[in-house]
Amino acid sequence: MPDLKKLIYNKYNPVVNILPVNFLINISRQKLILPCYHIISNDYRPHITNLYKYKNVKSFRSDLDFLLKYYKPVDLSGLIDLIKNNAKPVSKLFFLSFDDGLREFYDVISPILLEKGIPATCFLNSAFIDNKDLFFRYKASILIELLNNATRKSEEWKIIKKWFSDNHMSAENYKPELLKIRYDNKSILNELADVMEYNFKDYLDKEKPYLTTQQINELINKGFTFGAHSIDHPEYRHITYSNQIKQTKESVEMITARFKLDYKAFAFPFTDFELSLKFFQEINRDISLDITAGCAGIKHDSIKNNLQRIPMDEYNLKAGNRIKIDYFYYLIKSILNKNKIIRK
Repeated sequence: MPDLKKLIYNKYNPVVNILPVNFLINISRQKLILPCYHIISNDYRPHITNLYKYKNVKSFRSDLDFLLKYYKPVDLSGLIDLIKNNAKPVSKLFFLSFDDGLREFYDVISPILLEKGIPATCFLNSAFIDNKDLFFRYKASILIELLNNATRKSEEWKIIKKWFSDNHMSAENYKPELLKIRYDNKSILNELADVMEYNFKDYLDKEKPYLTTQQINELINKGFTFGAHSIDHPEYRHITYSNQIKQTKESVEMITARFKLDYKAFAFPFTDFELSLKFFQEINRDISLDITAGCAGIKHDSIKNNLQRIPMDEYNLKAGNRIKIDYFYYLIKSILNKNKIIRK
């Protein structure tokens, strides 16, 4: 229901002012929520700025204050216990997580969480730890920033226009053209970088956008937990079944072994939309995952240990508004019998 969803998820939805949070929790009977973020920063981040609007520290603190007002934080161990015991939470709980393993989890986020006594789990792409490589969408955002600043009447722009034309794309519409590039065609972003004489390794070396092994170990020692987020962040519905299995198994096994974890957690990059029952049966049989996670909001899943999270970066809403609307949307889907994902 894309049109309905677009209509509902906006700050002018009267639900945010009319319906109290506790009322929505009680009527929905959903005491557990799983908010997730990617990055919190006050700084300009070229690799993200063209993808979505991320929250600053002040907004993030406000979000956390809202969550703590209505819920108690639960850590990964507590969440896994709930799943294994097939138990419904007695208290109102929130489980906080962060995707992509960005360095801001170390620099910005973890100090705030430690101050407030909130546990969190960070999901890592195994290929990007220690800034070995860069997510293809982050490459697209960087290239868009470079093109924003390119002089249109220069010789360089003529070369760029020709490259776009040769690749059946419009240079005038470079932002949507680059943002629609998918994982299976991601090498084209490196080609454009070469044409523009830009080296992504320089960006990795200078900006160091990802967590390092040392930082991850420090965070583990402080009580934070970690999981896998695939090898290099493909959208699963756009890759083959065998690659879905490979991306999941190899990233979980690598991260579990490297950081000596006694649990196995995995969050799907982008979304778990269209993933089959066969897929979940195979990964749960072969690597005994404690938990997997999607990003469909407040929603049930026919796979018992696959939980759906609320992507807090989406729609640029305050936590209070986002959570209220998520409950409201859940109730609408309940009426339409669309509040559970059935894997086939």
